[in-house]
Amino acid sequence: MAAEILTYTIIRTPPEGFDGAPYCVAIVDNNGTKETVRVSGYEDGLEISVGDAVVALPEPDQFGATFALDK
Repeated sequence: MAAEILTYTIIRTPPEGFDGAPYCVAIVDNNGTKETVRVSGYEDGLEISVGDAVVALPEPDQFGATFALDK
């Protein structure tokens, strides 16, 4: 089942030790549980909106993202 983005931000200048910018960090509603997650699949210029679906990844990607855009 997909989770839903409640709010998000795009990180363009990450703190030291975080690679892969730009990337999306979102608060998602995952079956009633709110989680702060890094979202895989964002590319600069891609439109993301509150209410977009994201799906849990079976394991974190190379940057530690645990959810991916469901587009």
